[in-house]
Amino acid sequence: MEFLEQSQTLNSERYISPLRALKLRFRRVWRDNDSILQHDNARPHTSRQTQDAIRQLELTTLPHPAHSPDLAPYDYYLFPQLKK
Repeated sequence: MEFLEQSQTLNSERYISPLRALKLRFRRVWRDNDSILQHDNARPHTSRQTQDAIRQLELTTLPHPAHSPDLAPYDYYLFPQLKK
């Protein structure tokens, strides 16, 4: 886990370095070397630099749908009147 200093933003360069560390961790922990990554479609995650690094590190990414204003199914449990 890495934290940013106050007023710093996450960009592609800052996102790629933890990905490299994560890949090394995957190699140590899992022998079959299946590295699956799921992240949202925020700008640092979808930039060309990040996508190139993901291909270079041989990480598999799961598709993630675009952010939706719809409620998730568990929201109906919290707000039962919304079902109607």
